[in-house]
Amino acid sequence: MALAKSDRSWISGLAGEGIVTLGDPRLKAQTVGVADVDDVAELLTILVDRLRSLNGAGLSAPQIGASVKVTVVEVRKTDVFPDRPEFPLLQMVNPVIVARSKTTIVDWEGCFVVPGLMGLVPRAETVTVEYVSPEGERVASEFSGYVARVIQHELDHLDGVEFLSRMPSLETLTTVQNFVDFHRE
Repeated sequence: MALAKSDRSWISGLAGEGIVTLGDPRLKAQTVGVADVDDVAELLTILVDRLRSLNGAGLSAPQIGASVKVTVVEVRKTDVFPDRPEFPLLQMVNPVIVARSKTTIVDWEGCFVVPGLMGLVPRAETVTVEYVSPEGERVASEFSGYVARVIQHELDHLDGVEFLSRMPSLETLTTVQNFVDFHRE
């Protein structure tokens, strides 16, 4: 089976359609909680559609200019990330990390708001997240490994934080193409 193609614009350093990029004040704007999940049903659909069209692993509302606490995650293998473990669609409203493991893992991250660049970022190996499902149910779930990394990355966006701020050193900053050519294991 052929792997999904990662967004070529993103790889080459161009923003995908409708994606807010680094330096846009909307990425740092205070996000607000959602009182009624029905109010964000359309936004969730837009986020899922956009995530799938970009073949990404996660997308948060601020990345498309909406200052609300909404995130979607769906991890699929792609040509750039052929070895990452897949994870089914997860839609979270008002997500909050309530626990983190002390054990951290350093791995590569990129982001649609920082097109064309990647770097090494330490993240907790396991997180527990409380959120509201699209059906309005309160959920508490524990996530580990790669999906925990994606969730931490996406929830950072709800607090106005990009992965570059989590990098202990900018020395690992690389283009996506150089990641593929020289750093991917």
